[in-house]
Amino acid sequence: MFALNSQTIQDEIKLAITGKWQGHVAGDFELNLEDLQQMKTNFDNAKVDLVIDLDHATVIEGTGEAYGWIKEFEIKDEELWAKVEWLEHGKELIKTGKYKYISPVFQKNTIDQTTGKDIGWTIHSAALTNRPFLEDLGELVANNNQINKKENTGMTPEDKAKMEALEKENKDLKDKETAAESARVEKEVDDAIAANKVVASQKDSLIAFGKSNPEGLTSLLTNAKVIVTKPEDDVYSNNNQGAGNQKYNVLKLGGIE
Repeated sequence: MFALNSQTIQDEIKLAITGKWQGHVAGDFELNLEDLQQMKTNFDNAKVDLVIDLDHATVIEGTGEAYGWIKEFEIKDEELWAKVEWLEHGKELIKTGKYKYISPVFQKNTIDQTTGKDIGWTIHSAALTNRPFLEDLGELVANNNQINKKENTGMTPEDKAKMEALEKENKDLKDKETAAESARVEKEVDDAIAANKVVASQKDSLIAFGKSNPEGLTSLLTNAKVIVTKPEDDVYSNNNQGAGNQKYNVLKLGGIE
């Protein structure tokens, strides 16, 4: 997630940094410098600009109106930055404060459609949103190389044992909550497929969206109309826009698998 300044429209935005996320609704995951370099290399090889849409429309619907275009990636101090060409209606949403954040969609184990090879990490698209996949980069800094590394001076063995027990209990509780939420999201999507509101090929991307934005998924599926004439069963029918010749299995982060 990158917070946008409504006073000055940035033409460079931060999309990712190295580190480890723990306790995220999408599950634990990690990005290192090699992963960021893969994202840049795959973008460079695709030779296609990446779309910045609104509320991940490209993920949910297979296409979406562009509010800006990512033109170039650059690695700066273990951070992935993007040069952006904003469209006027995208600038207006930022200037008026209607949308505050940019949220990338990470893709792990991307399969190149031409070669069939796993080319690693890519960024599928990015979105203007008010519910970013990563709530703030501070969460990442707090988790990166700092978890469980503070020395607990002055603690008795009994105190340490109690603390470790509480930490385990909290982790177990978070794991149960994450599993329950994942099951709920999957059932919600399955029910929508059964009701013929969405097609089966959209399942993975909808689940990914639901894990990062549960309320958004519920609203989307509640308002979705029953499909009378089933469209071509390919959520990625617009592969030529922002995705090159790669077929994407969208992660949870934006998601993460």
